[in-house]
Amino acid sequence: MKKAIVVNPHNDDGIISIGGTLIQLLEKGWKIMYIQMTNGGHGSNIVPYSELNKIRIKESENERKFLGVDKFYNFNIEDGKLGALKEKEQEKILRKMVGLMESYNPNIVFLPIKSESHIDHRVTYLFARRAIEKINITPLEVYYLVQFFPFLKKDPGNIKKLLMVPIDDYWSKKEEGIKQHTSQLKEGRLLQTVGILDAYFSLIYFQPFEKVCYKSELLGIHSVNKNYKLLIKDLDEVRDVSNVSHGRQSKKIQL
Repeated sequence: MKKAIVVNPHNDDGIISIGGTLIQLLEKGWKIMYIQMTNGGHGSNIVPYSELNKIRIKESENERKFLGVDKFYNFNIEDGKLGALKEKEQEKILRKMVGLMESYNPNIVFLPIKSESHIDHRVTYLFARRAIEKINITPLEVYYLVQFFPFLKKDPGNIKKLLMVPIDDYWSKKEEGIKQHTSQLKEGRLLQTVGILDAYFSLIYFQPFEKVCYKSELLGIHSVNKNYKLLIKDLDEVRDVSNVSHGRQSKKIQL
């Protein structure tokens, strides 16, 4: 049984960043567990924090049912406070995360890149990386990027490969998955933002000799191991864009 864990800072980050990738894996029979770090209660101003917290719990449940996510655990930290935890709280979370990973025994762990601008995302990266270093298994580490570009720091983490996954055939289902988070659609332009970002990835890494795609997701590979082939095999198409710049590929370009 092939399994993956998605470590989400907030309840909609997985579907936003790698929804098309996850849909493909689920359709190929993968089991997927979500580990969520925060309650997402400050994700909108449409209602008070205490009420929004309850709304987002339900929205998260709706998305998991829609996709068919296997298991779920929420640390339920107040949204925006992940970086302010005391050392004892951090160690407690780390021990629990290690236990969750070891019991689920994933082939892949998806986690945010190191340099995202949102503090919850950066701290989630640190927790997930520390947990992976402590577990007795060696999953494939795959970094994802949400809509926040890494402006604050330039270091994205240790990425050996950058993959572009075309998701044209899965965009409509990804869109429906995002729509499960109704509270996030009432303010801002979440669907438009994600659509433009996925289109941007398709444009910036397009190479003239390849088939045109209009929506894509990016996956950063920490280091290639035996689980890499399992991932590639169950995705319709994967393009290695590690050395692509301005639509051209060069061995002189290094990540």
